[in-house]
Amino acid sequence: METTSAKAAEKNGVTQNVEAYLKGRLSEAQKRFQGLEGEANKAFRALETRSQVAAKEVQALWTKVQAGELRADPRVQELTKKVDEAGVELRKRLDGLQAKVVEAVGVASQSQVQQITQELGRLSKKLDVLLKPTRRSHPSTKNSGGAASSPRA
Repeated sequence: METTSAKAAEKNGVTQNVEAYLKGRLSEAQKRFQGLEGEANKAFRALETRSQVAAKEVQALWTKVQAGELRADPRVQELTKKVDEAGVELRKRLDGLQAKVVEAVGVASQSQVQQITQELGRLSKKLDVLLKPTRRSHPSTKNSGGAASSPRA
């Protein structure tokens, strides 16, 4: 009886250790997600502020463009560059945050899936090349239309 209770106590201890480990991992993952969420919110607020400032500038310039005043104005060209740069930066940040989230979750990213697909295609081609000689080594199936390998009833 003591050995049974000792085994049960040991099993209970192992279960508690596994639960504690899993809770710890879950807690770490939640902290990572909170950190990523904080970063995303900061980036979003900064970009939102920048976009509001740029929108005001664009609106003022658009009024002048409609009046035909700013077609060659260097400020319009500079603003176009700023908007393009902000768009590129936004895409980079969002891609980076997306990659971090995907990494934290443990799912393959789009680029990893593409690499895997390319590797599978390459291996499939190699496999086809390796299988072709074995198909040619059975001339009786070619000449007799497969009658030698499949008996008829």
